[in-house]
This record gives sequence, structure tokens and C-alpha cells, in this order.
Amino acid sequence: MRGWLIVLLMVCMVSSLEAQQMEVNGFKRLRRPIWNRSKVAVDKQRAIIDLYTDEKGFTFTANGKEAAEATEGKGVITVKVPNKTRHITVKHPQYGTLTWRVPVKHLKRKKHYRATLLAQNPIKEYKPEQQWVVMDIEPKSAIVRMDSTVTLINEGQYAEMQSMGWHTYRVEAPFYEALTDSFLLTDTAKVNIKVKLQPAYSYVVVNTPWENGEIYIDGLFISKGEGTSRRLQEGQHRLSVFMYETCIYDQSFIIGRAEKQVITLTKNDFEPQPHKKEKMFSSLSTQSPIVAPWVASVQAPVTLKAPDCDIEIWVDREYVGTGQWSGMLAQGYHIVNTRKDSIESKSTELWIVDSTPQQLDLAVPQISMAMLNIHSNVTGAEIFINDVLVGSTPSIIPQLPADRLYTVSLRKEGYKSTKKSVRPRGNELTDLNIKMKQK
Repeated sequence: MRGWLIVLLMVCMVSSLEAQQMEVNGFKRLRRPIWNRSKVAVDKQRAIIDLYTDEKGFTFTANGKEAAEATEGKGVITVKVPNKTRHITVKHPQYGTLTWRVPVKHLKRKKHYRATLLAQNPIKEYKPEQQWVVMDIEPKSAIVRMDSTVTLINEGQYAEMQSMGWHTYRVEAPFYEALTDSFLLTDTAKVNIKVKLQPAYSYVVVNTPWENGEIYIDGLFISKGEGTSRRLQEGQHRLSVFMYETCIYDQSFIIGRAEKQVITLTKNDFEPQPHKKEKMFSSLSTQSPIVAPWVASVQAPVTLKAPDCDIEIWVDREYVGTGQWSGMLAQGYHIVNTRKDSIESKSTELWIVDSTPQQLDLAVPQISMAMLNIHSNVTGAEIFINDVLVGSTPSIIPQLPADRLYTVSLRKEGYKSTKKSVRPRGNELTDLNIKMKQK
């Protein structure tokens, strides 16, 4: 008889231990703002509760008898329960069973709640499923292909959570050599990668002895007297110098890949040509592709339209016009932005495949946004930014206007409220670790 009592006592202890491996806290009802009623989802027949957890495999039963519908998301499980649910039974094959009595009279239909579901296995070692990879990239207008996903970056910064293991990335930008490499992501620390692409374009510097001499490369005006061309592809190009309407120099030159060439003309190079500027350029404009027959790359006519007539248009980080721009772009990737009063739009990726005309309506310049990664030694603490509840630890807060001062506060029952000030930078992930002390 005594042996049976000992066995029964051990079973009760094991059941109690399993229940203690799960805990629900941070319960709160989500309010529906008057100005945006659709911001908080509701169900006409059931109550909705979001349970924040990194674990999966839970099942839920309402009031001990009715199975509840559960939808797993990234870091959250959305559970729909019947009206007037008083307690929810949570089951997990590894963490056991927990019967959680809601801290209000009951959960009501048409209402949305949230809480944090903590699960802890004293035997299993905790290992995160994802880790941060942060890349500093030059040039800042590059495109990142992480595995098979293309991502545009802003101001040379890429920061994203990726799963553990090996990842392959490719960084490319117009007029630069693409870089392909791989890295191993582990749970020990985030990976920091610096990428500096090597230029794959050429340019020519032209010096003339004529102060008013107009310099043209492939029919495009560069400057007077002396100047530097725009980015040139390798191959043959044409240098012309005009004094008013008369061509005083007209010769072709060959430039190699990524070559920086200097052409210095002297007065001995003065060679008046019989053709005039207007006639010469009109003959060039009839050639295909436009500008000169020796340009080997495919080009396409492109029209870019800004949202307003006073908004600047930038192509591959070079200013091309205001309000609207039409011109030829070479085959390959191009990055298009708009700017106004030092505020820049998100980058638009433009890929020229063939000579098909392209037309784009560009985005409005927006205030630079930032992301704030808030974590603490306490899980499930409520996060307040400037006294507004935004989530619970750990959490990433996106879409914060950058370069502003924010006060971040953490609050949880049994701990002293703690606050810190932070000024996140635009288009970057700012890491903020706040430690809390017990009362």
C-alpha cells in the first residue's frame, strides 16, 4: 500500500512539473481605434486571442470541451475561441498540459486579445531558429540576392533575420563587378559582412586648350574646356569638340573595361571639320542604337515621371532631371529614386532586357525610416515607446521615423520599470538591450 502511495505521489509531481513548463502572461485586450476600425481584426461569433511564442505544435481546447481553431504565424499563434470562454487548455507533446483561466470574467465575441505563451523545457537546450545578418555595401545603390530573394537596400545597409545554416548571396549594381559568396549562420552571434564592389565601368578625362570649346562624347555634351565623361562601356567611342557651331576636333578612341583614360588636346590638334553641329548630331540621332553605331550594348528608351514637377529624378545615383525625364538606358539593372529637400524615396529596380520602351511612375520621397530591435533579460515585458504600447520583449519595431529621440520603457509585474532613450538611424536596424531588476 505504501508503494502505491509513493507511485501516485510521483505521478502528481511529474504532472505538476509539466504544467509549470508553460506559462501565460501579459494578457491584454486590443482596442479598436475610432479612426481605423479595421486595424484590429475581430470575429462576429468568436473571440480572438494572439499568443506570442517561438514554439509550435500546440493544441487548444476552450472550456475543457470544444477544440479551438489555431493558426500559426511567425512568432505568434492566433486562436479563435467561443463566446464566454473562461479557461483554455493548452497541450503540447513536449511541454505537457496547462489549463489557463483567463484573467477576466470571460472572453467575448467581437473582441481581440493578446498574451505571451512561455514554454520551457528544463532538459532541452534553447537554440534560436534564426539569426541576424548585417551587410555594409558599397556602392549604396546595390541589389542583394539572398539565396533566391532579391532585396533592394537603402544607403548601403542590409539587415535581416535568416534561418541557421549556409546561405548564398549575390551583390550587384550597374557598372560594377557582381560579387557572389556564401556564409554560415549559427546561434552564437550575428554575421557582419562588408562588401565593396569593384568598378566595371570606364570614363575619360578630356583636357583642351580652348576655354570655350564644347566637349561631346558620343554626341552627349560634357562640359567646356575640360571635363570628365559619364560612365562608358568598353569599346569604341567618339570625342568631338565644337567652338560655337564649328567642329574643331572629331576623332574616335577605344577604352578598355574599367579603364580611366586621359585625353589631352593641344592647339596642334586643331582640325576644323566641314560639318556643322546641328547636321552632325542629326545624322547621329538616326543611327541605331541612338548616339553612335559603335556602342555595342542594347539600349531602350525610358520615360520616368515624378509625382510632382519640382521633385528630382536620380538614376544610378546620378541626377538626370526634375519632374519628368526621357532618355536611353543601357541593358542591365538600374536604380531609380526621387528626391526633394534632402528626403529620398525608396529605390525602384529597373531592368532593361531589350530595346522595348519603358515608362515608370515614381514614388514620392518619404522620411527615412528605421527599425528598433528591443530585447531584455526578461521575456514578455511590455514595450512602451513614448508611452505608447507597441509590443512585448523581445520584439522588432519597424517603420519608425529615423533620427528622432525616443523614450523606450519596459514594464512587467514583479520588476522595476526601466527606460532608455534612443535615436535610431535611417534605413538601419538599431539594437537596444534593456535590463530589468526585480522589485
